[in-house]
Amino acid sequence: MAGTGDRMNMGDRQGQRQDSRGDRQQDRQDFRNNSREDWQNWAGDHGGWYHGAWSGGWYPGAGWGNMWENYPVAAALGVTSWGINRLSYAFGMGGYSNPYCEDGGGGYGYDYSQPVAQYQAADYAQPAADGQPAAATDTTSTALPPGVSAEGMALFDQSRAAFAQGDYKQALDLCNQTLKTMPNDAVVHEFRSLVLFALQNYPESAAAVYAVLSAGPGWDWTTLSSLYANPADYTPQLRALEAYVRQNPKSSEAHFLLAYHYLTAGHADTAKSQLREVDKLTPNDRLVRSLLGITSAADQEPATPTPKPPLDGDQLIKAEQLVGVWSAAGSGGAKFQMTLDKDSAFSWKFTSGKKSDEVTGVFAVEQNNLALQVNDGTVMLAEIAVTGNRLQFKVIGGEPNDPGLKFTRAN
Repeated sequence: MAGTGDRMNMGDRQGQRQDSRGDRQQDRQDFRNNSREDWQNWAGDHGGWYHGAWSGGWYPGAGWGNMWENYPVAAALGVTSWGINRLSYAFGMGGYSNPYCEDGGGGYGYDYSQPVAQYQAADYAQPAADGQPAAATDTTSTALPPGVSAEGMALFDQSRAAFAQGDYKQALDLCNQTLKTMPNDAVVHEFRSLVLFALQNYPESAAAVYAVLSAGPGWDWTTLSSLYANPADYTPQLRALEAYVRQNPKSSEAHFLLAYHYLTAGHADTAKSQLREVDKLTPNDRLVRSLLGITSAADQEPATPTPKPPLDGDQLIKAEQLVGVWSAAGSGGAKFQMTLDKDSAFSWKFTSGKKSDEVTGVFAVEQNNLALQVNDGTVMLAEIAVTGNRLQFKVIGGEPNDPGLKFTRAN
């Protein structure tokens, strides 16, 4: 009888292991599905006046066929060039520098020496009526996304109303008040850049939109034009910027701002010519090179993918191999600490000089790819190799010459 009981217990344990494997598979599938939903919401589910961001041939990710073929997990998780840029900065690995900031950013109403931290997937307003934004909705009875406040939403509605009426100075004042309660909202910062553009304050407008584009793609034309009571009012403002560029051919920020507006209006060729001027005036700028690659992708035939061979069993990495506290040193004395827990939670801390930060979320492993999903829904994807207590970590889609990080696990 004892033997029968042992066999029954063994069967129970096997069933539990199968259930556990099934649960982990479902968790990974939920992770992928939720990531895709987060990206879709971020990209164009704001509702009201907000209709979405850049699309078409120059959309971030265009020309990345080889990457998606080699890293199908990246495509499944919705990772794009912009997502990688934004997460690299958040993880302390991007080397962000805004060339259009005065005195480190302090000379403007907002410090753009750092990239805009996040995009919100909120419905910013109800549909406009008679060319003007509707009154602020009652947001006190519903849960707001992190970083969004009812006060800020109301001020932003008022700012858009002032803009539609052509009162750009009032719109700027109200927008600045909005950012006191919602300082990391990229949509509000992109609107602020548009207000500054209308006021012909091109240097600060360029600084603002540079920080925005470092976090994600810019608005599409439908979104931008919807902010004007009469979209025809935009044309003389664009002509004024074009005239300024002709009068100031050495102004990198003016060329950059004009390229942004051409991209928003759907003119990839004219945007590319402006970006080439920016590249001459401000060489080796990571964001400008990314934009140039996107505009060029619209003219190119998709490359024939060269898929990597499948990994054998010995190369596949399991999540339990990664559990622990990992430390690495980066360039310039930067220090990194990655903690991976048994429950698939992670934390990432980095310190560089006086700057330090931490991001948290959940992680998953697919083959030799480590996906770190931050609590705001964005995903960092890395190719990893593990040998004992050493882990090589290289961001997928990052700079080709990036050596990555070499982590060591604490005993």
